[in-house]
Amino acid sequence: MRPMASAPFRIAAGERTAVLAHLLALDADDRYGRFATYLSDAAIAAYVDRLDLARDIGLAVADADERIIGFIHLAIHGDAAELGASVALAWRKQGVAYRLFQTAIQQARTAGIGEIHLAAAHPVARHIFARLGHACRLNPTYPRGIVGL
Repeated sequence: MRPMASAPFRIAAGERTAVLAHLLALDADDRYGRFATYLSDAAIAAYVDRLDLARDIGLAVADADERIIGFIHLAIHGDAAELGASVALAWRKQGVAYRLFQTAIQQARTAGIGEIHLAAAHPVARHIFARLGHACRLNPTYPRGIVGL
């Protein structure tokens, strides 16, 4: 039996290496699902370096060995935020994403965010938002999904 994952926690600047390791472990399909495009290792490293963890909301869940197994980033732009999320393959369908989304919604509300934008409107993200009581409005252009809080 797999040990229980941690509760979601806020990422600090000193944890960039752990975030990078998590994102680099994603395969090509998962990278596309996470970033709405395929990113090379170098592009992912540049993304992690640019994360504004003082302004944005970055949350993670770790395994018993303190490796990040789930990461969610809300890039805040005024009263809206763009969401990107990923969960390691071995940890899917175990509530990790649900707990990350739940915590992200709570923290977004506290930060005064009125809507969350989904670049690709991935079906899993839409399903989780629906389970949390938030409908995703599909859009033909960017952002592909808009979730009102």
